Amino acid sequence: MEKVSVVIPVYGQWNLLKRNIDALLKYDRDFISEIIVVNDCSPDQNPYEFDDEIVNIITNDTNKGYAGTVNNGLRKAKSSIIVLLDSDAYPLGKFIEKLLTMYKANPAIGCIGFGTVDDYGNDTGNFQYEPSILGLIAGQQLEAKFGFFRFWRNKNILPYSCAVSFTKDCLAGIDYLDEKRFPVLEADNDISMRVHRSKWKLLFTREIIICHKGGNSYKINYKRVVLFHESRWKLLRKHGLIWPVFLAKFLLQLRINMELVIFKILKNKNDRYLDKLEGRKIITKSIKHYP
Repeated sequence: MEKVSVVIPVYGQWNLLKRNIDALLKYDRDFISEIIVVNDCSPDQNPYEFDDEIVNIITNDTNKGYAGTVNNGLRKAKSSIIVLLDSDAYPLGKFIEKLLTMYKANPAIGCIGFGTVDDYGNDTGNFQYEPSILGLIAGQQLEAKFGFFRFWRNKNILPYSCAVSFTKDCLAGIDYLDEKRFPVLEADNDISMRVHRSKWKLLFTREIIICHKGGNSYKINYKRVVLFHESRWKLLRKHGLIWPVFLAKFLLQLRINMELVIFKILKNKNDRYLDKLEGRKIITKSIKHYP
């Protein structure tokens, strides 16, 4: 009987990891050959005991960030099909037998992303459409508000890495996550875009649902906003989606400067305002150094 490897990166949050592993073993133990937990040098020790026969906890030599931690687990996985879950995600029922059937039905499939819901059953998405330079120039809020105007968007679906799966052959063929360019953000978007551009097919299905509320991994502050802009630019540049570069930089700079003017006019002094102001100041200085 074919079985899968499950890879789970973790940085603290051991109680959420335990919930995840308990649910995996409760519903699909017979279809799991190994659960590889990759500890990215968590500040606290694991207080739980797991079944050593199936759960293997490995610890990075140094803090590698998200992509490096995931790659450490993916490269060590032995099964031909690998399920990747965030530590704070967990299955709501059996799903691996269905997943194996989907892969078996079409050998060209290299990646299958899953639907996600929160603890109350509300859909939390778990994918985005392939981004564009117009979306980056417009900004996240404006892009989301007018997201129904998709005539300029690529329709490729990019599943998030909190609940996704790959074949080992696909991962090896596209050389895993690009941890050098995208150690934290955009690594999942990049690998999905590379799957779309490879010989492999990518499928997103809501026939498999994983519970994942999200929001536990990275605090939303000006540092994340700065990192998002830089990482999104690198992603679009890597895939040849920015042209001409000088015009894109000019328009992006224009949008950031407009936001700075608005913030200065408002003269709000609360912490959220000051955080946004600091982020825009850094971004406007950084844009000229974008590759």
